[in-house]
Parts: sequence; structure tokens; C-alpha cells
Amino acid sequence: MPLQLKRRKSGIPTGNAGEYFVMGELLRRGYDAQLADRNTKGYDLLIGRTLDARLRKVQVKTVRSQPWYVSQADFKGDQAKQVTVYVLLGAEDGTRPVRYFIAKNRVLGEHVHVPNSSWKKYGFISLKHLLEYEGKWETLLAS
Repeated sequence: MPLQLKRRKSGIPTGNAGEYFVMGELLRRGYDAQLADRNTKGYDLLIGRTLDARLRKVQVKTVRSQPWYVSQADFKGDQAKQVTVYVLLGAEDGTRPVRYFIAKNRVLGEHVHVPNSSWKKYGFISLKHLLEYEGKWETLLAS
């Protein structure tokens, strides 16, 4: 009998769920938040406060179980100034609360794990490097 490969589930529903969870949490906390257009490169949400002169771009990275798969470019140049919300959804049974970790890319760059030298563009960030940023919503509006 031939070996059958297990088909990998699409990550799109997980990513969409994370974006909606973050937007809902921001609205609950009094932020103005809106989803970016689907094909917007580099960010997923625009956020601010009522009296803000400008909206800020926020990236959302969502997984059901860690680690997070990330682009190395997000931690260099102008992208390093951006804030990312890392969302841990957990299993589809929904028995555990969603967890949010909010950090500027520049503080996490040294924690991107690149498995080997053939990985030129991507890497991983594990939960242990995000724990201190759990629930740090104030980071979103810090300069």
C-alpha cells in the first residue's frame, strides 16, 4: 500500500481568526482599529486612539501552537520599528483563552531562530521569548 501524505491544513482561517481577535480586543480597550485590505503588505491592522493625529500599522502573527514562523526582514530596517501582536489561539476546541504577546520587532530580532544556513528569509520565534510581552497592549502606542 503506498504511503499517503497528510494534507496540511490551510493557515488562512487561523490568521484571519487572530486578526479579528486582536481587533476585537483593541476595540474593547478603547482603541480605534480597522483591518487592512487583504493584500496589504507589511501590516494587518491600523490602530489609534480618538485624539491621535495618525494611525499606526500593526502586524498580527497567529498560531494554534507555537513557535511562530516569521520573516527575518521584519526585524531589520524600518520594519524593526513596527509592533507585532503574536496570537496563540490554542486548539480548535476553544477550551483555553486566547493569549496575546505585543512587542516591537527590534526587541525580538535576536530571538529569531534560523534552523540552518539554507534558511535565508525565514525563521521561528518561540513562546519562551515572548512571555515577558504578554498583554503589553501599551506597546502599541509607545513611540
